[in-house]
Amino acid sequence: MLTDSQVSFFQSFGYVLTPKLFNSSEIEKITNVSDSFMKELREGEELDPEEGQSEDRFVERSEYLTQIVTEDRIYESARKILGERFLWAGSEGHITVNSTHQWHPDRPGNAEEVSYTRLKVNIYLDPIRSESGCLRVIPGSHRWPLHGEIEPERFHQVEDTVRPFDVPGEKMPSVLLESNPGDVIFFNQSLWHSIFNGWAGRRYIALKFAANPQTDTHLASLKYYGNSKMFAPDPAWVGSASDRVQSMVGRLPKLGEKPVSDFLPIRPDR
Repeated sequence: MLTDSQVSFFQSFGYVLTPKLFNSSEIEKITNVSDSFMKELREGEELDPEEGQSEDRFVERSEYLTQIVTEDRIYESARKILGERFLWAGSEGHITVNSTHQWHPDRPGNAEEVSYTRLKVNIYLDPIRSESGCLRVIPGSHRWPLHGEIEPERFHQVEDTVRPFDVPGEKMPSVLLESNPGDVIFFNQSLWHSIFNGWAGRRYIALKFAANPQTDTHLASLKYYGNSKMFAPDPAWVGSASDRVQSMVGRLPKLGEKPVSDFLPIRPDR
């Protein structure tokens, strides 16, 4: 699990890269199970490299992949970052296409919104480098005032340069998180991040968590970004005998029923 120093690094800079969190035999098994499950979900069809494949509720539907979430290296790390009674916000399995994902935060907002921590954990199943689609992050951009100084009108880069600096996306001051299979990246979903030079066939698993909501705005934001699926967990997890699974999903249906005031997200629909 994360050390206290790594948690402090995460809190200050919005991310932490943990080399070799899974050993070679573990990541080989994770990769094999993931590949088999992806093939099963596309009913044995060959993968179209022009379309790739993206699946939500990915680990929840696999007994083996569920164990990744509930063992100490992930679960206890999430608890140390998010605090007690943190919530499950879903998972994704991806096989990417040749792509660029310009600078953006997954969870933009004003100072109150971004103070509410949502955590994403990326497990890449292929080596990724600066020239081949590694995750790029702007340290500290999960907090105000820096969070609001990048693309302040739309909170997403849509042109060749990043406003208001007129800097090409690939030239933005940032940290390039090159990684190998077995490494794991923890990052705050309000952190500005990007992908350049993504290549077809790049595989990764994403796990998402959220701190226990403390305000109406927190819950409203969860409902906006998590949509109804977050509050209706996968049946396999609803019926799970795991105390750790139940601690993350047991309260979600009731939270989903709780009324909240009108919430206008800072990022407009696109």
